Amino acid sequence: MCGENNNFQDFLEDVKPIKFSEPLAEILGAFKNEDEVLNYAFTDVIKMAGHVCPTVAGAYICCQKAVEKLYPGKIPVRGEISITVYGEPDEGVYGVMGQVFGFLTGSAPETGFKGLGPKFKRKGLLKFSTEKIDSKSMCFKFKRVDNNKTVLIKFSPWEIPFSAERGKRLGELLEAVIWEAATREEKKEFQNLWLEKVKNVLTENKIERWLKSEEMEE
Repeated sequence: MCGENNNFQDFLEDVKPIKFSEPLAEILGAFKNEDEVLNYAFTDVIKMAGHVCPTVAGAYICCQKAVEKLYPGKIPVRGEISITVYGEPDEGVYGVMGQVFGFLTGSAPETGFKGLGPKFKRKGLLKFSTEKIDSKSMCFKFKRVDNNKTVLIKFSPWEIPFSAERGKRLGELLEAVIWEAATREEKKEFQNLWLEKVKNVLTENKIERWLKSEEMEE
């Protein structure tokens, strides 16, 4: 799945992929060989979402850090992670982030796959909650369904470095681009600033400022 056409900016192609096993696809014969491991690249998420932005990038990194904690030194199992988003689907960017989580992990809301007998159920593994458990962060709970190991991810996008001056200029350019009033140079300037914000999310070496993970007891 990883960037086979090289259509994307280099730094987007270079983001570390998330590896998953996919037992449902395997049991139904999708793979040539047993025990296949799938690479989910950040560019695959861009294809799913239809765009790249700091929210999509943040959701990818949140999911990546969560599965690293849930499966230390092991390959995560797609379809065996339940996720609680502490926000409503139409509140801010919670719905977009939930969509990324679902794409990567296979977790689905009530519209998801009901399973084969008692196994491989995806329905109901992605839930939204009105509860706010941290006033300073966006919070997401990831839990393995096989052993109940649980990780809480706290995401604070407002801590990601981007100056107020650059943010103001980005807003001005965005309006011009939306209304097709931007010159070619302004459009390029807008894209550069936009991608700078995305790159800060994906490659910022002080990630602990804006993303924290905590193991929880269930």
